[in-house]
Amino acid sequence: SSGINAEYGEKVKMSEAETDRKRRGVIKTKLQKLRAAVPVEVMGNKASQATILQRAAEFIQKEEHRDRELDNEIVMLVSRIEQRKEEISQHQRQIPENGISAACFSSGVVDQEYRVFIEEQARVNPEMGIYSSLLDPLFLSFNSMVDNTS
Repeated sequence: SSGINAEYGEKVKMSEAETDRKRRGVIKTKLQKLRAAVPVEVMGNKASQATILQRAAEFIQKEEHRDRELDNEIVMLVSRIEQRKEEISQHQRQIPENGISAACFSSGVVDQEYRVFIEEQARVNPEMGIYSSLLDPLFLSFNSMVDNTS
């Protein structure tokens, strides 16, 4: 009876050792995958298991913070786009239904009003200065087309 118990105890120990070895193998494989998922410059060349876990957690936190910042920036940019769309709509509503006469363009009235408008807007929103520098060539081209057709 004592021999049977000893033999049984030996089998249990071997089974526990085998289970423990498999568990350590799974942990090692998972840590290797985690290490491979984090950039080398963050992880370094040699790292203990604790260091791998610590650096991976720090990396994940930084990436989550970066994602939140990018989400906030997207929301802000979408809001600015909507504001610009509304501004365009307001300006479109100010144009008479029959448009603006060619005489108005050739006399420079619209050009002058445009310049005054851009200066006023650039004081409020510096981006308007950038927009105007991009749109000026188009505006001049349009004016020359109107001058040629009238």
